[in-house]
Amino acid sequence: MAASDQENHKSLMKQRCPICLGKLNPQKQLTCLHSFCEGCLEDYNVSRAAEMEEMKAFECPICRDMVAMPIKGKSSKKWASVFSRSSVSKSIQSKEGEVHCDCCISDGVSVTARGYCVVCEEAMCETCLHVHKRQKATKDHSIVTNEALLKNAENFIRLDFRCQDHVGEELIRYCKEHLTVCCASCCLIHHRNCSQVLDTRQDASNLLQDIKPASIIDKMIKIENHLLNFEKLNDLHIKNFETQVQEITKKIKDIRNKMNGLLDNLERKVKLEGNQLAREDAIRKQKENQACQALLKEVGKSHVILETVIQHGSDTQIIIMVDRMISQMKLYYEQIKEKFCETETVRLNLEIDQQIQCILDHTADIGSEK
Repeated sequence: MAASDQENHKSLMKQRCPICLGKLNPQKQLTCLHSFCEGCLEDYNVSRAAEMEEMKAFECPICRDMVAMPIKGKSSKKWASVFSRSSVSKSIQSKEGEVHCDCCISDGVSVTARGYCVVCEEAMCETCLHVHKRQKATKDHSIVTNEALLKNAENFIRLDFRCQDHVGEELIRYCKEHLTVCCASCCLIHHRNCSQVLDTRQDASNLLQDIKPASIIDKMIKIENHLLNFEKLNDLHIKNFETQVQEITKKIKDIRNKMNGLLDNLERKVKLEGNQLAREDAIRKQKENQACQALLKEVGKSHVILETVIQHGSDTQIIIMVDRMISQMKLYYEQIKEKFCETETVRLNLEIDQQIQCILDHTADIGSEK
């Protein structure tokens, strides 16, 4: 097979359902970018329903990637209808920069798309767009240019303009009494007694005047501005709080430095004055000790003399010596009473400010954060 034939074969195979090998009708593309027929995907989901309901997801039949449940509360059989039928996501996510016409792909032809129908969710070439705009049922559909599509494709392919309660049905009615869009089934079930149910295609201009999309945009802008301002205020509050923490930390540091400075000065003063007092007290006590030693020597000498007279002297000599010693003893007692009765004790006391002392005695913390 020639190279060109191989490429054509690959191109045709990409346009066919991997399950039934027929044309993709209608095409449904999973998040892993593999496409299948909606019916084939439904049958595949039903065959694995028990597993899917438990896991809230199912495996792609091709790559086995797990595909999350598109809509909560829907049965697995209806999941297939929710996936996009457009090939736009594949073109964008593969970054080819080129979107192909979905209508022509279904016929086995690859043609570059020039626009995207938001209602039909299909990319179209110039020819298909021309026909699309001339059909009565589709002439009022919103068409997005190819440039805008490539720029905002992710937003367009995620939009779902179909009824969430009745799978596959388009929202083509608007109930003015309930102020909501609805499909044909919704009209029969929920709005059959409503008197103002309009066709969104025929009464679009009047409806647009009533619902005023521009006013919704203004409200959204106000909400966005409010949220942005709220975010900015939060950021400002965070910054202000960080600044407050830094300021308080600095204040504590300043208090610590000041207290340390005061204590350092007090310590130097105590050392200086204490050492001076200690020197003076030592000199004074040394002099007292010298005087005490002199008196002790004199008393000891008198003691020896008296004992010698008592042992070897006559009675008269003993009487005379005792009389002298009694007089001498009076002098000794006077000197002891005057100089050697009590020794002076030098004390050094630290007087702390009452407020500081109160804090030290009765307070566990000297401050608290608020």
